[in-house]
Amino acid sequence: MRFTQTDIDALLEAWPRLRRQPSVRGDAYILAGPLTFSMSPPGLPTLEDTYNIRIDVPMGPTELAPDVYEEGGRIPRDVHHHVYDSGALCLGSPWTIRQHLGQPASLVKLVEQCVVPFLYAATWREQGGTGYPFDDLAHGAAGLLEDYESILGLTGSEAVILAFQALRRRRREANRLPCPCGCRRRLGRCSYRFKLVTLRKGTTKSFFSGLLYQISKAYPPTERAGRSR
Repeated sequence: MRFTQTDIDALLEAWPRLRRQPSVRGDAYILAGPLTFSMSPPGLPTLEDTYNIRIDVPMGPTELAPDVYEEGGRIPRDVHHHVYDSGALCLGSPWTIRQHLGQPASLVKLVEQCVVPFLYAATWREQGGTGYPFDDLAHGAAGLLEDYESILGLTGSEAVILAFQALRRRRREANRLPCPCGCRRRLGRCSYRFKLVTLRKGTTKSFFSGLLYQISKAYPPTERAGRSR
């Protein structure tokens, strides 16, 4: 995916209190300022709040989503609040964020569908709400695996890894691999291949290679047996 000045302009039109900031990195557009939201999730109270945020939007072709930071010091920088050591907000797994961005990728959708719900949850906790108002994934590798299992409709790290091995290959090559669904047939002889065809749309093989590396590193062969439920 690639973000352009048109994407930046659309975001600034939707959230006019954000402003362009000088970038010392040279490889990202920096947008920062107050972001005010009002959100009324079904079955939950309406919450309104303002956070100071910064969005680092990568320049040029990239497989990476923008990094988002809360700069007012209201959200603790720890894993229990879904904030990385770098200060970037953990808005979801790379694949979930990619799905929210849409095709073509939209910064407006990133803020509306990922950042605002994250900030809503932060305000919810500040105001005494217990737990999380939305489905909350486990921290770290367990949360990634849980998310990928849900998207793929599979169970266990071994099945997820098999699916990513197929998704990063050309369809003809992938069809010769064992089907991740556990039917003990080749993928090309199982109807599960149609689900993978749908999931491939708009996403590159290199992106799935990155997800495969990520989950294989988190669940090496000695640990996968225990996660292949």
